Amino acid sequence: MGRSPHPNNPPNLQDIWQFMLTFKAIRQTQFGGPEVLVLEELPIPQLAAEDVLIRVHAASINHFDVISRRGDFPGVPLPRIPGMDCSGYVEQYNGKRTDLSVGQPVVVLGTTLGNGGSGGYATHVCIDQEEVFPVPSGMDLTIATCLGMTYLTAWYALKQRSPLQVGQILLIPGVGGGVGSAALQLAQALGIRVIATTSSAAKRQQALALGAEACFNYREQDVVQAVREWTQGRGVDAVLDAVGGDSIQQGLNCLRKGGQLLSIGIVRGDRFTVDAIAFLSNEQHLLGVNVGQLTPGDRYQIFLQLVDLIQSGKLTVTIEHTFPLEKAAVAHALIESQEQFGKVVLLPHG
Repeated sequence: MGRSPHPNNPPNLQDIWQFMLTFKAIRQTQFGGPEVLVLEELPIPQLAAEDVLIRVHAASINHFDVISRRGDFPGVPLPRIPGMDCSGYVEQYNGKRTDLSVGQPVVVLGTTLGNGGSGGYATHVCIDQEEVFPVPSGMDLTIATCLGMTYLTAWYALKQRSPLQVGQILLIPGVGGGVGSAALQLAQALGIRVIATTSSAAKRQQALALGAEACFNYREQDVVQAVREWTQGRGVDAVLDAVGGDSIQQGLNCLRKGGQLLSIGIVRGDRFTVDAIAFLSNEQHLLGVNVGQLTPGDRYQIFLQLVDLIQSGKLTVTIEHTFPLEKAAVAHALIESQEQFGKVVLLPHG
C-alpha cells in the first residue's frame, strides 16, 4: 500500500495505488440504525474514460446521510456507500481536462456522490470528471470538505433565494446542526443579524460566542413568545428552517408580516400543516430551497466565494469532531444525539 502521506499534502506519486485492486468503504445493505454502516473491502471499479479516481482525505457527514440511512428518504438504492461530500487527491485520471492532474487536491461537488452513486465514506472514490474541481492553493482539505452540502445550502438560501438585507433579523431553529451553524457564521459574514434556538445550555453558549444576538432553549422556553418579546412584537424578517415538521408552523408564528420562511431540511419530518388564515392574513412567504438543483459548475462558483471568505478571515468553519472511517456508525450516533455543534467529519486515512 505504500507510505501514508501527510494528511494535507499530496501523496508521493510512487505511493499511488492505481494498481491496487481493492479499497475500504462503509457499505450499507439495509435501512436501520447506525449499526447498518459496515466497513468492507471492495474492488476498485474500472475507470471510464472521463472518470477520476480520488484518494479520499475527508468526508463530511450530512443529515441526508442519516435520514437516508434510516430509510426515511424515498428512492435511495441499496446497497450503497453513503457520503455526499468529500475531498482528496487525484490518483488516476486519463481525461482531457487541463485543470486535473495526478496528485492534485480536489473537492467533489456533484449530484451523484452518495445519492445514487458511490459515496465519500471510503478510502477511494471513482466519479465523473464533471463533479470534480481543484481546491485553491492554501485551502485546508478538511475545511474544503465541509463547504459541501451545508455551506453551499446556507449560501444559496441566504444569498440567492432570500431578500434579506444587511441589518435584518434571521431566525435559525436548531442552530447546532451542520447547516444551522454554517448559516449562523455565513449570516455574520454577510451583515445579517441572527437569533437562534437550540436544545442545550452548552450549545446556546456556542451560538452566542459565534455571534448570535440571542439564543433560546426550545426545550425550556416558548420559542414564539421569546422571539416576539425579543423583537418587541414585530417578529423576525426571515426564518431559515432545516428542521421541518412542526418547526415550520412555529417559524411562521415568529415571522413579521410579509416575512419569508426558507425550508431547507426535513430532520424532524417531511410533513407539516400551516395555519392558512394567519399565513394569508400576514402575507408571508414559504419557500423550499434545494441546492441539489444546482449544476456542479454552479456549486463550484459558490465554493470559490466561500473559500475567499475563509481565506480573508471573514468566515470560520466549525468542526465538532473527526472520526476514522471505521467509526462511521459512532459518528452517525453522535449526530442523532443532537449533542454536536458544527460539522462531523470522517478521515478515511486517519
